[in-house]
Amino acid sequence: MLIRSLTVRNFRNIASADFIFDPKVNIFTGNNAQGKTNLCEAISVCLGKSFRNPKTAELLPFGGNSEEIAIELCFAFDNMPDKENTITYTQRNNSFRVKFNGIEMKDAEKLYGALRYVIFIPEDLYIVKGDPSTRRDYIDFVSNMINRVHNSKLYEYNKALRQKNNILMNSREWDGAAFMMIDSWNDTIARTGVNVMCGRIRYFDLLAEAANKYYGMINGANEVLSMKYDSTVTDGKDFGVDDPMGLYEMYRAKLRETAERELRMKYTVVGAHRDDISFYINNMPAKDFASQGQIRSIAVALKLAEAEMICSKSDDVPVIILDDVLSELDEYRRSFIINHIDNFQIFITSCNLSDTEKFGHGKVWNVENGKFELREA
Repeated sequence: MLIRSLTVRNFRNIASADFIFDPKVNIFTGNNAQGKTNLCEAISVCLGKSFRNPKTAELLPFGGNSEEIAIELCFAFDNMPDKENTITYTQRNNSFRVKFNGIEMKDAEKLYGALRYVIFIPEDLYIVKGDPSTRRDYIDFVSNMINRVHNSKLYEYNKALRQKNNILMNSREWDGAAFMMIDSWNDTIARTGVNVMCGRIRYFDLLAEAANKYYGMINGANEVLSMKYDSTVTDGKDFGVDDPMGLYEMYRAKLRETAERELRMKYTVVGAHRDDISFYINNMPAKDFASQGQIRSIAVALKLAEAEMICSKSDDVPVIILDDVLSELDEYRRSFIINHIDNFQIFITSCNLSDTEKFGHGKVWNVENGKFELREA
């Protein structure tokens, strides 16, 4: 898709702003807390959901005045470039309305999937350096982005896991009744856990390959990014999606093997809920040895890989939003992101005006106190 124009009224600190965007690169530069991220959020609100996950009232202008929020975004699908589509988002107090080509939608999130976008925010650095649950959530998000049934499989798994853990928590000893109930839930956990793991690994391999490509482009050929899916069920051994029954048997055996430990710990100690992803740069663990610039490069490479996966599975090219992506990157990496990622329409925020001094194409806006001034070419 291609976003052509945007009108914003009374959104956070943006009182009034109008944009006609470049089809490739659009940069917003200015000091912190001037409105750059607010503009990116206004775009994401129209495309499905704010990436900040705010309460509705928090979108109102700073100071809490009661004027109506109004955002209008005009875009075209790649397969119908001559047809202009319009999304309008309006809000007064806690009541909001979303319309797509004049037709009211009950929920803006229903537009996501038709309107694809990929966003990088500074919190995405925790995909690399955060805890395992952050990485599991990320790979589940990517899997569901491509295959919408993944979340339903994950829901079934987590429901069975909660039921089993409740039994473990309330069992004082390994009696026959508890054993039978736990064994029954183990069967469900293994069956649904295999679905979750296969769903993840099916898209993990594609993500890893594309992320390695983009990381090399950003950082040069002397650095190689690799990723590994670490499973507590398979003890770190590689597994594929072509033998789900074999993986199921392995899962069941692992649950039997850890039964006594589970009774002591009062929770399920192995399974899809304990899996993790490891990142390596030139075979060295990134979490332990990577610099801040390298960690940021990994996160950006993952986002570009997401966009490529969307392209491969759909007829439309996603929009990419990169919020505060350039900090902690050296001049070569900053220049590459600004000037050489030309397969997508990109929106970039930056605190440094110098980042755009060698900018080759596109549009640049200077941002101050919620006001946007288009810099003359």
